[in-house]
Amino acid sequence: MVRRSKRSAFPAVIRPALLFAVSASTLAVGCGSAGENGAKKLAKSESGSTCVSTDTTPVTLAVRDYISTASPTPQRYLSAAGTDSALPEDGFKVLQEKGPTYFYGGDSISHRKIREKLASVGPYASLLVLFRGRSEADGGNSVTVKLAGQYIGGEHEGKRAPLKSYAVKCDSTRWKIATSNVEPGS
Repeated sequence: MVRRSKRSAFPAVIRPALLFAVSASTLAVGCGSAGENGAKKLAKSESGSTCVSTDTTPVTLAVRDYISTASPTPQRYLSAAGTDSALPEDGFKVLQEKGPTYFYGGDSISHRKIREKLASVGPYASLLVLFRGRSEADGGNSVTVKLAGQYIGGEHEGKRAPLKSYAVKCDSTRWKIATSNVEPGS
């Protein structure tokens, strides 16, 4: 027969507090506060930075600048749906905020249908914005976004908008476009 001591390693006053702390931390993990989003918030608060590498703001800023500096000024926008050139969701939202926006499918039947739709609405400059990728550096505090474009329909049919590279940097409080460059040969 094994005898157990009735004395606990923790005094009676500490036991309930310890039980509560263990239960609360288990609950927090189970509810996700210490999960991926909690870890991001913790990393932000510890570093003092409000920019996060998974933040979509760099793409938003690049698309907004790209369409506002395009010449001729676009009045309608297209996104290459179903292809690797399709804008991420946040970039597509920028197009929608600026004006009528259409999906430009990847096959000839879709192209014909959208061209007919654009022609029926009027001869407005329509820019197809093409996403050419994004890359991160400096621990996610620097993001390069590449965009290109092509005018679809109307008098500007086939005119290419240049391939531009945007360096978007976190200055510890917010994202800013540091530089934008037209790529050679575009």
